[in-house]
Amino acid sequence: MRKTVLWGLVLAILAALLAGLLARNDGYALIVVSDWRVEMSLNFLVLAIIVTLVSGAILLKLVQGMIHLPARLARYRALRRQRKGEQAFLSALRLLLEGHYEAAIKAAERSRKLGFAAGYANLLAARAAQGLDDSDRAAVWLGRVDTEDPTLVAARLQQEAEMLVARRQYEPALQVLDLARRQTRSPRSTASLRTELRALLGTERWEDVLVQVRELRPRDGLSPTFLASCRRQAHLGNLRHYRSDTQRFSMYLTQIPHKECDVDLLDAADAMLSRMMADEWTAKARAFIDAQKRC
Repeated sequence: MRKTVLWGLVLAILAALLAGLLARNDGYALIVVSDWRVEMSLNFLVLAIIVTLVSGAILLKLVQGMIHLPARLARYRALRRQRKGEQAFLSALRLLLEGHYEAAIKAAERSRKLGFAAGYANLLAARAAQGLDDSDRAAVWLGRVDTEDPTLVAARLQQEAEMLVARRQYEPALQVLDLARRQTRSPRSTASLRTELRALLGTERWEDVLVQVRELRPRDGLSPTFLASCRRQAHLGNLRHYRSDTQRFSMYLTQIPHKECDVDLLDAADAMLSRMMADEWTAKARAFIDAQKRC
């Protein structure tokens, strides 16, 4: 608004100055072409030149506008399509978080057809299909990710592994996680570490669970409660494996580090001992439990 007023004032001043100059000017212009002569006032000539220049500039702008009109229309349509795709994608995300899985899938499909974040829309739709326990549709959506956005390979493999763990297909999940580790060559995420531990627990590879848990550090992002639960399950799995042999049971129990002997683990081991035939090895195991509880 201020700029418009300023330009108006400037043009008004120039017009007043020009009018004053023209009023005091009594000169004339003579144009001779062969046998033709044209005589006119200098004021008229100046005004004619100004009108011609302004008309030419306006005409040039109109021609340029007509030439660029198709490109502008294409940009406008692309922008409108992008906005619609963005709205559909955000709707899919909101519906997924609200638990409206079927509606989230439809919104993600609209976003994908409009060409907005197609790879991410596929991941959202796959997650929604997983919420519906529809593994076939989830697999179809995940299968589109690599072709539409190759940068999302790691995200696709992680989601695929989580889906396999949810269906208790632990060995295939471990294979997918190993493939992700070899293909991406990036630092492992907290989600992949958690998924791998759950898969290892599902396959009852207790020693691998213990090795994995002991190698993890706080910076890896897994909560101490979750790690303690994994460690406890692994120790209890080994103890159940050895409960038919009191010697091996006692030897395994007594070599568990003190920091890994939580109350739940000791109570579960004590319950196993109560169902075993008493001998010197069970006595050693019970003495170890009592000593750990007193610490």
